Amino acid sequence: MVRAAGATGRPLHVPVVDLTGWEGGSVRRRAAIAARADGAARRSGFMQITGHGIRPETFQGLAEAMDALFDRPSSTDPDTSLPPAPGTGRGYGRPEGGWVSHGPAEPDGTARTFTIGTQAADHPDRALPDDLYPANVWPPGLPGVEPRTMAWFTEASRLARRLTEVFAVALDLPDAFFLTYSGHSLDVLRLYEHPAASSAEESPTGPGTVPPGHTDFGILTLLWAEGGGRLQARDRAGDWHDVLPRPGTLLVGVGDLLARWTNDRWTSPVHRVLPPGTAGTSGRRRAAAFFHHGDFDALVTPVPTCVERANPARYGPVTIAAHLAEKRGQAPPVPPTSPLAGPPSFSRRTARARAVEGGRLPTR
Repeated sequence: MVRAAGATGRPLHVPVVDLTGWEGGSVRRRAAIAARADGAARRSGFMQITGHGIRPETFQGLAEAMDALFDRPSSTDPDTSLPPAPGTGRGYGRPEGGWVSHGPAEPDGTARTFTIGTQAADHPDRALPDDLYPANVWPPGLPGVEPRTMAWFTEASRLARRLTEVFAVALDLPDAFFLTYSGHSLDVLRLYEHPAASSAEESPTGPGTVPPGHTDFGILTLLWAEGGGRLQARDRAGDWHDVLPRPGTLLVGVGDLLARWTNDRWTSPVHRVLPPGTAGTSGRRRAAAFFHHGDFDALVTPVPTCVERANPARYGPVTIAAHLAEKRGQAPPVPPTSPLAGPPSFSRRTARARAVEGGRLPTR
């Protein structure tokens, strides 16, 4: 086995955030949950979630769907059909770029992926662009895959929005703040299958080739994985640590967009998945990553609670679509705002009005 360069051997401390009691809970309980999330987002950008409300049978259904998708004979597995444009693919593929950034792409020839996401057809009342909201593609002859995968997608979408309520309270914003930016969110679910080390010699990169690390593009990422010992995160000193969530938890990572939204109060963690053949990575690994990005046409600027005279806004307004395009290298960088400029004013009344208009809150 090859030891990953820069690895300390010490697991990363990932705080546990228990969501039990968030819905309908007391102000004190909700404040405690939000404070816990704020601390984790400031320290490393990772947290592990309990009390998430996803039933065991939904986890089991996802695992069964992944078995069906990735245990197909290679002759029927079109895993060489890469997406027509970075980050917009559906169906089988390989994780070369897409929804991650910060350093070179990290292709792993041993990993296979299957991707679904929000479709334009899911919102017939809106003229959503097909290149950002493409139709899902399901392999024929696997009737149980679509309902099981969609059940997980639905639950992950619910949980992501619940977490943005927690994040809003942590930032001293109305709890519906982020919901007003996710009525037709660009959500993507990517399933990964990394083989055991015995297959490592088939990798074009070779066993033990360690990727440089990346961050995720969007608001947040939800991760479920089985087969530990491969995920690592880099701390502020540049050292790498294993990320080992407790059984039954879901790992949540802050994305680049949320870090920007908070004016860098929160950290978008640099992380990587070690290939087979690296020390501690001999087993098969399966993972499901749910990327929550928000509405493509929403305009984002640093929130007012993260901007003050001593810490002016570091970023100018940008649409989520432009932010994602910039991260994928499809558009020139969005210039930062003037040091003297601040974000547009945003009141609690404005947040509630937007949520009511979008049907996400009752009128009273």
